[in-house]
Amino acid sequence: MLIELWIEHSEARFPNGYGGKDVKGVCVTSIDSNASGCIHSYMKSNTKDVSLEHYQILQKSKDDLESILKFLDAEAFEYFSRLHNICSLIIVEAGIT
Repeated sequence: MLIELWIEHSEARFPNGYGGKDVKGVCVTSIDSNASGCIHSYMKSNTKDVSLEHYQILQKSKDDLESILKFLDAEAFEYFSRLHNICSLIIVEAGIT
């Protein structure tokens, strides 16, 4: 499921009108960039380990996304909800709680 979600997310277009936009004080472009970098590294790794730094980025991204999802339009909700799910799955899969 994680691989499929990541492929889907990687192929998705960033939502129109959200480039550089803050939603309730959260820069969605930064979340996407930072979380995607950590996810990409994780997906390329065969160890299923997450460094402390990447864990912190994924956890913060997950938390920030939870706080803003209800304020997004349908297209952005789908995109960022998927990103939230990927962050959550990696945190669980890597054994970090």
